[in-house]
Amino acid sequence: MESIIYDQLIKFLNEHQLIPIEQHGFLPGKSIQSNLLCCLSDWTKENDGGNSLDVLYLDFSKAFDRVPKRRLLHKIKHLGISGKLYNWIDAYLTDRTFRVKVENSLSKPVKVLSGVPQGSVLGPLLFIAYTADLKISIESPFAMYADDIKLYNNSCKNIILKKDLLAIYNWSKDWLLPLNCEKCYVLHIGKKNPKCKYYLGGNELTKTECCRDLGIFINQELTWSDHIAHTVKKANSVLFLLGKAFSRIHPVAFSKLYKTFVRPILEFGNSIWTPVLQRDIHLLESVQRKATRRPFGRVRPQYHERLSLMQLTTLSDRRIRGDLITTFQALTNPISPIRQLYMMNLDPRLRGHKFKLQKQKFYTTPRQVFLTNRVFNSWNMLPIEVIQSQSLQVFKKRYDHYRAQTTQ
Repeated sequence: MESIIYDQLIKFLNEHQLIPIEQHGFLPGKSIQSNLLCCLSDWTKENDGGNSLDVLYLDFSKAFDRVPKRRLLHKIKHLGISGKLYNWIDAYLTDRTFRVKVENSLSKPVKVLSGVPQGSVLGPLLFIAYTADLKISIESPFAMYADDIKLYNNSCKNIILKKDLLAIYNWSKDWLLPLNCEKCYVLHIGKKNPKCKYYLGGNELTKTECCRDLGIFINQELTWSDHIAHTVKKANSVLFLLGKAFSRIHPVAFSKLYKTFVRPILEFGNSIWTPVLQRDIHLLESVQRKATRRPFGRVRPQYHERLSLMQLTTLSDRRIRGDLITTFQALTNPISPIRQLYMMNLDPRLRGHKFKLQKQKFYTTPRQVFLTNRVFNSWNMLPIEVIQSQSLQVFKKRYDHYRAQTTQ
């Protein structure tokens, strides 16, 4: 039932453009990847132009549990949702209770007086609708992922950022969604950044040199060594546990374990970041080298032979494949939120497919290795039959076949 209501609500909200385009959380076609790619596109452009940036990370305190019911219903009605659907949502949020279970004992039911149901289909969309009007108060560029919001601007425009920060603070008080000051901080990007101070409710925002943004570590130089070091450490921990639990196992079986539990850690958001330094490339590949040694013991074949026996490819090849998949999804979907990041080459004299990219100018490494620039050569070299795939699954199969032929 919730899914039926969700489909109608999201259709209505999208048709009337009531959800800000900057909101990427729990919406079809949007994700952590689209959120960070849109932000990093702006940040690397500013940094490439010799400018410095201030990024303010704000977080609402227990946001999903604090949404006041009456105010939520007021906003829903203001958005144009009325009649039986409005009454259904009202009933959906009314007379809800919760209980706490400790071992086999249950507490008495307690009424839930605020918040949207977490873990539900409809809850996140109701929260997004509740915060949709936040955009009206903000002048600076920003991006949201559910209750996480990042606000950024040129450091020379810190007055506008301070004004926006005050506007968000006042909005949070008016609509009873307090900000968690302990989880709010500022990241100063750029070597010549004046590092202006920002205050929230009388408290200075904590300055950080590296922050975790939706699972990706971003530092003030917009480089990826910090993220790679954290990723490798986490992957090695999981690999160690697998090695302890499965000391004797067939290589193909261990390969499945590795693909399920370890490789996703190494590839999380890999279209957002990429290793530049050789030491980082080797550090990432060292995890897979270690994983492929586990099932063979002391007497083992060379690395590339082990990859073949375990039906694996190098992580470098996997990153290129991931970039191409993201690009295919963006360029073949007219409403993709990251489609506008790519610069198309519209010269009719070019041979090959119609989705040729044009390389953008860059002066700094962060802009050079940003997705839209680093994928340029690999994408433009793909044959027409791969680009013209009818679906993502077909694209993957045709690309894998093309890659296998070119590497023979």
